[in-house]
Amino acid sequence: MALTNSGKTASANKQEAILYGRQLPTLLTFAVPIICGNLFQSLYNIVDAIVVGRYLGTLPLSGISAASPIMDLVYGLIVGACTGVGVLVSQLCGAGEWDKLKKVHATALTGGIACSLILTAVVLLTSKPILVSEKTKAETVAEAMVYLSVVAGGLIFNFLYVYYAAILRSYGNSRFPFIVLASSSVLHALLDVVLIKGLQFGVAGVAASTVSCQVLSAFALMLYTHRKCPQLSLARSDLKLHKGMGGIIFSYAWATAMQSTVVYAGRLLIQGMLTPLGQDTVTGYNMGMRLEVLFQGVSQGISAGTVVCMAQNFGHRNADRVRGFYRKGMVCDVLYGAILCIVCFLIPRQLIGIFSTDEAVITAGAAYTGTMAFFYIFSMFGEMLQGFFRGIGKLKVTMIASAGQVILRVILSAILIPKQGIHGICYSVAVGWLLLTLFEGAYAIYCEKRISFPDAG
Repeated sequence: MALTNSGKTASANKQEAILYGRQLPTLLTFAVPIICGNLFQSLYNIVDAIVVGRYLGTLPLSGISAASPIMDLVYGLIVGACTGVGVLVSQLCGAGEWDKLKKVHATALTGGIACSLILTAVVLLTSKPILVSEKTKAETVAEAMVYLSVVAGGLIFNFLYVYYAAILRSYGNSRFPFIVLASSSVLHALLDVVLIKGLQFGVAGVAASTVSCQVLSAFALMLYTHRKCPQLSLARSDLKLHKGMGGIIFSYAWATAMQSTVVYAGRLLIQGMLTPLGQDTVTGYNMGMRLEVLFQGVSQGISAGTVVCMAQNFGHRNADRVRGFYRKGMVCDVLYGAILCIVCFLIPRQLIGIFSTDEAVITAGAAYTGTMAFFYIFSMFGEMLQGFFRGIGKLKVTMIASAGQVILRVILSAILIPKQGIHGICYSVAVGWLLLTLFEGAYAIYCEKRISFPDAG
């Protein structure tokens, strides 16, 4: 593949490494910034929980805890859609189809901005009825709505950040999105302390800190892309829905968007099932989920790096390198999963104690994290298997498998939670992960041997 622009940017050099370089060093070089970025992204929510729990107390922490599944659902929809677009961008980069890439980029950006505005309205109109339907206490609903009202107003900036980070990674640059996110996370922590402890803005201060950092991150990535990535630089006249591009984008984005939505919707439903067990149990569970998101950020980073390497080589029509990156990514992910299981088994109470000093919250959270320690290895297998299908463009497979395991998880939770409490969630999740691994694992073995490419053009 030859780049059309004279000279070579850092991204161009990384593209050549992905297509022609040594696979394991290339994968690790590309995946490590994504992993670090995922960890810093998780720290956004973790810092909120720590600062609120320490300085504002249990009620505001419960409010943010109740709001988190709703915003996770919305953020998951945005991240999922951008992930699908990223796969398409990687394939076009690998194929060297730069004109088509620019049209895809302009159409996805224009459509995404419009959709983010619609999402803002939906969140503002539906959040309170959802919380009330879950029988959340009135005082907790009030705190949650303060947080949601501010954060929902900044969704357009969240989309811009997530979208530009996704296409930069797909283009071959995972380093700059990490730098932006790391800087933003540090600023977020400082603003949390200033707005909550110093200015005593309460829950609204937490939300304002989040939105402020999203605004700065979005503009930093947009400016960098415009100046440093000529194939992704857009003029004002380019910002429109290009004919024929919408259908292509939708075919990639809808499956990953629905996959993320189904996963987070399942978590929201499960939270509602926990409500009869008491607010301390719900809060402890959500603190355990924050840790789980943090831990899975490493696995998702390995998978995301593998997806970009696979997708670019898939666009370049090199089946051997597609298989090579997948196998090396799987080994890395499973080794990490084994380490994670040991850590969560040994010190669950200490991990949950980071967020709260409330003994009931710690007990509930430790019960979840300590039990899940036995099952995280299945999550790592599943994450990499999903990465395999994304890398070769079979996004419907990941959506169907995720939807199936989430539906099963919700059904089993409804049966087991009344009998076994928070442990019932653990067993339900474990069964879902195991079946997903068996289904996708068998199909991945079949597909890996028969990788085929679409007709050129």
